[in-house]
Amino acid sequence: MKKEVSLHNLWGSILILLAGIVFLLFPIFKITDVLLVYRLYLGIFVVVSLFQFITTLKTKEYSSFFSFAISIVLLSVSFFVKEMTPKIYALSLLTWLLFVTLGKVKKADFYHDRKSKIWCILSLLWFMFFICGVLTSLNFGFHNTVSILSFGYLTFFYGALEIQEYMITYLTKGKLK
Repeated sequence: MKKEVSLHNLWGSILILLAGIVFLLFPIFKITDVLLVYRLYLGIFVVVSLFQFITTLKTKEYSSFFSFAISIVLLSVSFFVKEMTPKIYALSLLTWLLFVTLGKVKKADFYHDRKSKIWCILSLLWFMFFICGVLTSLNFGFHNTVSILSFGYLTFFYGALEIQEYMITYLTKGKLK
């Protein structure tokens, strides 16, 4: 991946990390509307994933497209569902999580096909993300503040993992034997 493309994707990951920090601050400012935070969460991923997909279009790497597609679908659905219950939040988060993780595993398979050991590191990172997301989705039956904090922690964790992914591939130039 070119240095400029990697830098653009790194900025998107930093934006996601900062969004996670902002979500963690929402309960302090008495913002407890879970639907608003859910839509902001998906909206941020729509914008960042679309930007990352456009910058990596020539490399034919589509993991950010999977993130964009599932985020835009779930964001659109959230406007048509009359009442968002904790079960709907949990199921939609699990759906989002599954598609994003599959996209990232596809990216790890790209490195596996090129006989690079980076695929082991990326697979481990995104397996941890999947487990963290499943555990996060279990928290939506509690108070609204807990749900918002869960969105914040998951967003922060996703941003941190993406930063690690881009730094690993940048520092090893995708060729860790």
